[in-house]
Amino acid sequence: MAAAAVASTTGLIGMWNGTKDSKEEGFIDWKSGSTNVHDPLEVKIEVEDIRSMSPQPDYEHNGYGIVKHKSSLTPEQFLAGNDPEGKKFIEDVYFKEVAELVKQITGSDVVAPYVFRIRQNSMKAGEFAANKLSHAALPVAHVDRDHVTGEDGVREILGDVADELIKKGKRYAQVNIWRTIDQPIEKWPLCFINHSGVKDWSYKTHLARIYPTNDPRVAIRGEKAHDSVVKYDPGYKYHYVSKLELDEALVFSSFDSDVTKVSPHGAFWDDASPDNAPTRRSIEVRCWVFFD
Repeated sequence: MAAAAVASTTGLIGMWNGTKDSKEEGFIDWKSGSTNVHDPLEVKIEVEDIRSMSPQPDYEHNGYGIVKHKSSLTPEQFLAGNDPEGKKFIEDVYFKEVAELVKQITGSDVVAPYVFRIRQNSMKAGEFAANKLSHAALPVAHVDRDHVTGEDGVREILGDVADELIKKGKRYAQVNIWRTIDQPIEKWPLCFINHSGVKDWSYKTHLARIYPTNDPRVAIRGEKAHDSVVKYDPGYKYHYVSKLELDEALVFSSFDSDVTKVSPHGAFWDDASPDNAPTRRSIEVRCWVFFD
């Protein structure tokens, strides 16, 4: 019997497009908007639906996947997370749910949720401006941290524990749990970039650095020396989950000391999105994880 066809969609995702001054690295001043970075390269992609794949990509083997998980929080409690009282509630209640879920997925006992991001996006492709990106789905493929900012970040949160485990050569990762808040995702779904077919893919060869100043995201996520934007490669494959439901979550390594497991990702414009698709409201929690 022939294998069932894999469902897919088409769309656009942004990637590194070089600098205006021909330098290898970029900069952006978030206050003034000054930057040497070109607008993102618009890459037309065909994106396979994980729901129809067999076997499905999963966290253990691929560094990303979909899991069943129903939160006790209501949409209203999630959306209140931008207020001080709501923020504390998410950190007190939802972080515990996420920590338990990540422990189940990874088998790790060292799981430290440390920051969350709420994003609301009703824009269409081509409507983004640099001063809006901190509050919208980021339509540029990226990893949250690379081999430099990853080590800096885990030491900032876990201190001496991180020092000891890194010295022992333990694998560590920033594991993200990403979910919809109030409705199935029909606009700007999250795309995972599978780079397993790219020979010698690494943080150094396939990412570009952008150094920010006056960065409003520091108040949310803490200091980070640079952002890491994905460079295009024809060997990439693209995966997503259609209409992510409220009782589902995406799990992925947004940084991983095992580079074969890191999952470059980004929101993409889905050509199949209905004109009346609801605003995409999502919440993402980032956790530092050490593996045995």
